[in-house]
Amino acid sequence: MYDLSVTAKIKPAGDTADTADRLLDAAERLFGEHGYDGVGMRMLAEAAGVNLGAATYHFGSKQALYLAIFRRRFRPMDAERLRRLREAVALAQGRPLSVTVIVECLLRPPFESGLGNTAFQQFLARNLLLPPLFLHRSLHQEVAPTMAEFVAAFHQALPQFPEDLLHLRSMFAMGSLAMFSTHAKTMPGMQKLEVREAVLRELIGYVTAGMTSPAATDFKQRPPLPRRPGPAED
Repeated sequence: MYDLSVTAKIKPAGDTADTADRLLDAAERLFGEHGYDGVGMRMLAEAAGVNLGAATYHFGSKQALYLAIFRRRFRPMDAERLRRLREAVALAQGRPLSVTVIVECLLRPPFESGLGNTAFQQFLARNLLLPPLFLHRSLHQEVAPTMAEFVAAFHQALPQFPEDLLHLRSMFAMGSLAMFSTHAKTMPGMQKLEVREAVLRELIGYVTAGMTSPAATDFKQRPPLPRRPGPAED
């Protein structure tokens, strides 16, 4: 079976790994174009140039293949933003990080990763609008540990705000990035490195301003704010 613990940057050797990669590439494109229900395993196998038995051997089911597409792009990106955050925390030697630094650690890796793969952008856009129900549990399992570290860093930098508010604002931040990324490939100038960097700096500034803005509600009197549920709460 395809080993999802190996990042997308490290391509396993051999024909077996090549077959799995071809299936993932074809599935990423087709699911992005047609959605989960619009693509069958036979269609995927034909697009990848492999037989149906190979598709079943590597992933077992269409659902498992769909999740594998997400994980192979998400996990290297997630590892990179955690690496950046932990490196910044170590350099700070116990002092709170600036909110701008935390926001950049959160947004730069997915911003750069998304711009580098237009097929995955379309796949994500499809999931923003019509995500299959089974995807939610997997997303929560992948996202929750990382967001906990970022919320802790935000809380240290912004101790005047309760954790539930910082958690919600972090979700707003990722939502802004996701919505922009779905349109980036059609925007003129985004092929230029200097334009991409300027856009990212504006996004970081926008999110930083939102994270540090005064609370719109009195958190001493309001009910707890909703947050992304954990896997057991689905």
